[in-house]
Amino acid sequence: MKWKQSHHILLGAVLWLLLAGLLYLVHYSRRTWCGMDAPLMLVPFLELKLHNWVQLWRDAERTGFIQCLFFLSPAVLMPLAWRIRSAAFAGINVCAESFAIVLLFHSIRTHDVSLVRFSDQGLPVDFGVSFWCALPWFLLRLRQALMVIVEWFSSGLLSPANACMDFSRLFPAVGAAWFLSHQAAWFPLGFDPLIVLLTAAHFHHAGFTLPLMAGLNAKASPGCWTRFSCVAILAGVPLVAAGITCTHFGVLRFVEPFGVTVLVLGALGVAVSQIRRGMEKQCGWLVRASFVISGVSLLSAMILAMGFGLRHLVPNWALTMPQMWMIHGTLNAFGFGLCGLLAWRGAQRESGQVCNLCVLAVRWNEQVKNLFHFLGGRP
Repeated sequence: MKWKQSHHILLGAVLWLLLAGLLYLVHYSRRTWCGMDAPLMLVPFLELKLHNWVQLWRDAERTGFIQCLFFLSPAVLMPLAWRIRSAAFAGINVCAESFAIVLLFHSIRTHDVSLVRFSDQGLPVDFGVSFWCALPWFLLRLRQALMVIVEWFSSGLLSPANACMDFSRLFPAVGAAWFLSHQAAWFPLGFDPLIVLLTAAHFHHAGFTLPLMAGLNAKASPGCWTRFSCVAILAGVPLVAAGITCTHFGVLRFVEPFGVTVLVLGALGVAVSQIRRGMEKQCGWLVRASFVISGVSLLSAMILAMGFGLRHLVPNWALTMPQMWMIHGTLNAFGFGLCGLLAWRGAQRESGQVCNLCVLAVRWNEQVKNLFHFLGGRP
């Protein structure tokens, strides 16, 4: 039986839930899972003791939480994007992607820096199992990036909407390279391992769902505002990465706040477009609600990102780094990314059903005309 995209989505969702459960068990142990050692929240006037799940989320192991956010994009968000009718995802090999997802899950589960052997110069010489399991995912993303570059050479200049759709296939290759570096315990330019992992997650979310939905909005509603959003996002994602690098080395500190500002302006355009699309009455209430949730989540996440990007200028506006990856990351991954892709998928499915009804109506009209013509009457 042919391995379909729906099978890949189901496989990715099951693996993501399994990974989240395993990381939770490893961090809190079985006693905590059973509720024996979990943090409790007292409700005095009801005389109740409830599990404080907010505290569990706040105290979660930092790398485990980021790994879950990172794995959500390859396992769930990207397969959902393939089901959106677009020529940008025509060359996807579903069987190879499913195999790479299974290995990527194994890479995250078995990652242990203590198993990596280093040379006298501090470079890894034996990467371990986690590196080799993450390598197929990097190769598939590299293949997609090379396909985009070949298309550029053959097609020439592209519109901002098509460029955003193409960069949603190219940016994850950068994230996959950083994740491969993290699994190999090789941290370029002296970056902290946490920053390397956050960079991989950034290019799998802000580098994938943000330009993808910017391109979809620009194609569905062409205009100056949607085109500006596409250009700002395409410029903002690499500018933020360059700004973080400059801040790390203590030079050109203005690059990071400038890049964050450009990216936030582009993302605000996408958020407004998503909310406006949710206000339209062409789709069902569930699709419209998903569009609104997606836009509001992106708007909230970008306000937090703006405050963090301007932390050197206005320190009181910025959240801490753990708060950023928990709140900002969760809003982007689940609120904007997941709900947004489900909304676009639902809108296209409903529009396809309307088109099918129109085709059936036209065919029925032709059959009625043919019947009247056969009977010698007038239609």
